[in-house]
Amino acid sequence: MVILIAESSIAPGRKTTDHEAVPGEKRRKMKSAVFLCLFAVVLLSKPQVEEAPAPTPVPFTPEPRQLQWRIGFDLGNAIVLETPELNPDNDATSAIREANRVLPNPFLDVGLGLLPVSKVNVRTQDLVNPRQWTIVDLRAAKTRKVFQWLGVFMGRRLASSEGGYHLVSRSSTARQAFVGIRREPSPEDLVIGFAGPLKTTPRIHGKLSETKWENLLPVEDPASLPPDFESAKKLLAAFPSDTARRFLYGTSIEALIRNRPIKLWLLNYSHPDTSLGNHPWGIFEESASGLRPLYVYNPPNSNDPFVAYFTASIDLDQDGVDELVVEASYRTGTAFKVIANRGGKYQEIFTSYYRGPES
Repeated sequence: MVILIAESSIAPGRKTTDHEAVPGEKRRKMKSAVFLCLFAVVLLSKPQVEEAPAPTPVPFTPEPRQLQWRIGFDLGNAIVLETPELNPDNDATSAIREANRVLPNPFLDVGLGLLPVSKVNVRTQDLVNPRQWTIVDLRAAKTRKVFQWLGVFMGRRLASSEGGYHLVSRSSTARQAFVGIRREPSPEDLVIGFAGPLKTTPRIHGKLSETKWENLLPVEDPASLPPDFESAKKLLAAFPSDTARRFLYGTSIEALIRNRPIKLWLLNYSHPDTSLGNHPWGIFEESASGLRPLYVYNPPNSNDPFVAYFTASIDLDQDGVDELVVEASYRTGTAFKVIANRGGKYQEIFTSYYRGPES
């Protein structure tokens, strides 16, 4: 698209003096020229607008019988919820291909493409979208939102993967296919969406502490680690060794377990550079008798290298036991995992979209 711009010789923001004032006839000519330029912009941009079909609302569904939740982000002027269940073939890249097919010319550097639902391949049989969602952020603030749009992160300069389909809530009615965002998804802006109203707002706990760093390396300071940290180091060191230097580092959090608050630690024993060595980590319960391991992750290979940090603990299914939201930090990307107690054993029950460069 060609954009024509009419410029005045007067610097913007500066008042004119008497001898700089524009005479009436000259002012009318300039106004006419500006109008012609704007008219040319409209004419030249019209085919671009027609190429992008307007978004259509996502259908509403009945409230689910069982409580359902989704991970999402507050982008400042929109809230998005990840909906991997809607991606064709359970593949996020297939949703991106659908968006690129329907909206081939995104004019934003980075933004959201809002899709015409009837013109893209969506697994609507798995759609959960009641007329009201309850959104809880990391500060335990609760709001109610309506999600009417199906979106995919797109843009001319988008050099990373931001997942597939999302439900999108905006304060204004969506009329254009592309929406600029105020900020990109980040751990600080993570939210949890619950399908429908909640009888009680779940408590959400942020991390209590985090290992200090100096010169881009964690400081293994006993004062900032649990009293029995050597047992955690010994357990995590039992996995296949490598030549990379290792550090014990991580985060702590409070969580509700067995109907009482417990202090938990997530400890990595690895080099923080994920390109060096392997990266085992574990979640431990702190008690008077020492650290009790609840969950241990031993990476089977180096194809999925990340280190882990607590983001929040929250009772997602309202059963009196908190689930643990963990940030998986890759070299240049991020994902989120939910670790939960199922049948008396802690296990990973959810992994979010990976957000970052493909390689």
